[in-house]
Amino acid sequence: MRSFDGLVSDTEFPSDLLELQRRWYAAESAWTGDPTEEKRFALAEVGAEPYAHSFWAKAGNRHEAAMKLKQAARPADPAQDPATA
Repeated sequence: MRSFDGLVSDTEFPSDLLELQRRWYAAESAWTGDPTEEKRFALAEVGAEPYAHSFWAKAGNRHEAAMKLKQAARPADPAQDPATA
């Protein structure tokens, strides 16, 4: 496992971790589009899952790795990307 002190590609993240981050983006998008309590709770429920993954125990620079994970998992369709809303 790399220490993330250099360039990182999305292939260096476990597929289940990428999926957890994508689920978070989906929940954030759903809540942004319809900010109900139910959607807020759903977002909170998946919010910690990516960072509870065992991957982080071996990541050197966690901040850099987290930023690269977010980039790698970001939706390709801008309409589904909460960062562009």
